[in-house]
Amino acid sequence: MQLIPAKCPDCGADIKIPEGSTQLVCEFCGGNILVTDLLGSTSVMQNCMTLAYSAIENGNYKDAYDHFNRAIEIDMKNPNAWFGKAVCTGMTGKFSDDVFGKMINLFENAFNYAAADKQFSLKKNAAAEIVKVFRKTSKMILFAIELNSFKVDYEYTKTINDELSKLKETVIKTVQKAQEYDPANKEVTALLYEVISGRFFTPDKEEPRENIDSAGNKPVTAEINPSPLAITEQKNTSHVSSAGSIKKGGCSMVLIILILVMASTGLLLGLFHL
Repeated sequence: MQLIPAKCPDCGADIKIPEGSTQLVCEFCGGNILVTDLLGSTSVMQNCMTLAYSAIENGNYKDAYDHFNRAIEIDMKNPNAWFGKAVCTGMTGKFSDDVFGKMINLFENAFNYAAADKQFSLKKNAAAEIVKVFRKTSKMILFAIELNSFKVDYEYTKTINDELSKLKETVIKTVQKAQEYDPANKEVTALLYEVISGRFFTPDKEEPRENIDSAGNKPVTAEINPSPLAITEQKNTSHVSSAGSIKKGGCSMVLIILILVMASTGLLLGLFHL
């Protein structure tokens, strides 16, 4: 018997719907689920939703987005399709396109079209999904911030600074929205502390390690480079000036070329497509 992957509308857990079933009980929360409420009442709608959930199960959020969007075109009042589209938007959008603001708007559409008795559970599920989105995208956000820490003198610097400031503000507002959806979610509370305190936007720095040599001499502090991007050659006579510009030479020159190429191709200015 074929099993159709889906999401429980009550708890957000991954579930499997036996093909041909009209209703089932979620093994995680015990909620009664009507298949037509979850997948839609028409065969075309059910096919779109089934393909969308299958794509998510395989980590293919771009295809899932297209299937959810097709489902909305068939029935714009399908809250589960709006909810799925919101998740896929957060997982695949461009930071420079206010992706997180769009994600929240799509979640709000899902709440508005959901039955009154389903809105509470949908909001709890949305809060949990927002945490997943930021945990997945955190490395890309940090990468954007670290690249910007190199004060290379080129015309895109101010624009990138402005974009990063907007990105940080949007992250904070989005996580605050998640806490509004589910104040009891501890993962949301922890993430909110991280973004407000600034820890979320700071790469983890490894603490210096103390080593004792074979002769028993005093500890020697191992120098740890706090940034994987800040690669320098000790023998290279080039250095970073007081104005923060990186001069030619060795790895520093390679880094400048890399950043300029990314900027010229729109990758850095677009703040990366996930």
